[in-house]
Amino acid sequence: MKAFDRVLSTFGILLLLSFRADAHDPSMAHHEWYNKQVMSPAAQLRLGVPWKSCCDNGDVFKTRFRVGEDRSDQWQYLKDGQWRIVPPDIIKEDDTPDHLPVLFINKSTGDELCFFVPKGGL
Repeated sequence: MKAFDRVLSTFGILLLLSFRADAHDPSMAHHEWYNKQVMSPAAQLRLGVPWKSCCDNGDVFKTRFRVGEDRSDQWQYLKDGQWRIVPPDIIKEDDTPDHLPVLFINKSTGDELCFFVPKGGL
């Protein structure tokens, strides 16, 4: 039974490692674009952090996005089954390599760092 537990544990660890954010892997597509993204000065001030990089301290959060129900400029993302508001000071109008929305979230705090509006629509 111990051998089976070891195999199961090893498989679990390998599975978790396979879900790492692609932005940190130099062999992945668009690695350079992800690593060049920086937070706005307003977001940096609000969060009280000295660093600027969205990627060094954050990971891309893969989820669903939507525009506010009143069709305002408010963006929302789905996390833990609830729609959350994207802070306005992290929204960037720059295009992404795949023309899809990209949200960076701090690895340790869960704070939103950078959000890139999709140019291709939702």
